[in-house]
Amino acid sequence: MITVLIGATGLVVGEILRRRVNRLGYRLPALKPDEVDEVDGVDESDEVDETALPSPGPRWWIPIVLGLVWAATTVLGPEVGGSHGGWSLSAVVLHAGWLAFSTVALWLAVIDLDVRRLPDSGQVLLAVIVVTCSVLLTWGHPGRLLACAGAAMGCGLVFFAIHAIGKGSMGLGDVKLVMTCAWWLALTSMTTVFAGLVAACLLAVLFAALTRARTLAFGPWLAAGTLVAGLLVA
Repeated sequence: MITVLIGATGLVVGEILRRRVNRLGYRLPALKPDEVDEVDGVDESDEVDETALPSPGPRWWIPIVLGLVWAATTVLGPEVGGSHGGWSLSAVVLHAGWLAFSTVALWLAVIDLDVRRLPDSGQVLLAVIVVTCSVLLTWGHPGRLLACAGAAMGCGLVFFAIHAIGKGSMGLGDVKLVMTCAWWLALTSMTTVFAGLVAACLLAVLFAALTRARTLAFGPWLAAGTLVAGLLVA
């Protein structure tokens, strides 16, 4: 029953999110060359006017995706501190964290799919959610928190190297996002971090193969890979 209730709540929250993003308020007008975010491989020598991009359509799938993810989080989400059954405080924090993470990550993914940009406001919000939950879940165990920070720094360095070598083919927004995702997955294990990255890459390659896209936004697949690893592998 609770799974149905949470899934239905996810549908409602998803519909609110859909209506908000469909206002296209996140699109930036007439960006100057020095204002272009490096996410999506946009040539910084060009001016970019996001308001001139084609309409993304109604995006009816947003509430469906969030509702399903929220329901899956309830069914598959790992129990923490619940050795005697029931909902312990840490289990509540973990599940609330997954619900918040999936909502903000979906918001970022929708924007990235449309304008190939991951807004800093969303990135900061996601990072605050992850760090706050991880501090609460690892209270009294600083070693686990340091492991999360180490995973975030390690993945960030690897992705930054890819960004530098590829001359911006992978954006800095992806670098920031992978650090947050790695921190969150490291709460479970380093194996889960690796699984999340592999899942993200496989999903991105599959999408590119099916759509024959030469370029794609990687942010949505980082978020999806994190969800797959966190809810299935963990």
